[in-house]
Amino acid sequence: MKGFEYVWKKKWSYLMLLFPVLYYIIFKYIPMGGLVMAFQDYNIFRGVFDSKFVGFSVFEKIFRDKQFWNVVRNTLMLNLLTLVMNFPLTIGLALLLNEVTNARFKKLSQSLLYLPHFISWVVVAGIAMNLFSVTSGTFNHMIKAAGGDPIPFLSSNGWWIFTYVVCNVWKEIGWGTVIYLAALTGVDESLYEAAYLDGASKIKRIIHITIPMIKPVIITMLILSVSKMMSIGLDAPLLLGNTKVMGVSEVISTYIYRIGIEKAQYSQSTAVGLFQSVVNIIVLLAADKFAKKIGEEGII
Repeated sequence: MKGFEYVWKKKWSYLMLLFPVLYYIIFKYIPMGGLVMAFQDYNIFRGVFDSKFVGFSVFEKIFRDKQFWNVVRNTLMLNLLTLVMNFPLTIGLALLLNEVTNARFKKLSQSLLYLPHFISWVVVAGIAMNLFSVTSGTFNHMIKAAGGDPIPFLSSNGWWIFTYVVCNVWKEIGWGTVIYLAALTGVDESLYEAAYLDGASKIKRIIHITIPMIKPVIITMLILSVSKMMSIGLDAPLLLGNTKVMGVSEVISTYIYRIGIEKAQYSQSTAVGLFQSVVNIIVLLAADKFAKKIGEEGII
């Protein structure tokens, strides 16, 4: 009875909580029932309940497909390169913003850095085409004006990877600083004052005070980033990619799109999605365990 009285007392809080709970139940948990298609010879006319159950034969078919392992390799490669470039730059940018003392300039800088995150990948891809196109791209116009040969940014495998990473970093680096800036606000100012009185330079204060104080946040964000190594958004590789660079631009999300939407192979696309999720969970647990082994708190 006391529990009911407490809930009634906090009824408005629980009512506000009801909507996000319903969202996750309806759009996240209920659709998980569709994972059974990964173990069926799914027929769209028979539905989930009447389609033939075939066990792991769908997975066996996928694992024998060379294209599948190619898209796994591409997904890991693009995510790893983006992480290697984006993660340290995000921390460095947050540290630089934290050192800005002019409040108006700091707010303006943050607004400009956050803006690309809210730009659609359709727009970003259009900007990339205008900048990196061989025939009409701004960069290639400048290169040709300087007497150089045009660079196939979007039609050569190596240059396409470079362009993809640059676009991703530009789009997300500013937004990634939000959490680090929030963590930096919790650093005790008296530590900086004591270090300043001891003669520590600004660089030494950053190295010996700022970074150690936000290290738990850095470790947590790194674990979460590593746990998404097998996941990649559909928009960027689909919009930036083309037939000339399919060898590196075809990733798991585009592979699922092509076999699931274009070829209507629902069992295979569901199996690939399930494989992707299982691997991400395994990587998350492994990264968390490794963090704890080296003396960090981890996230689980």
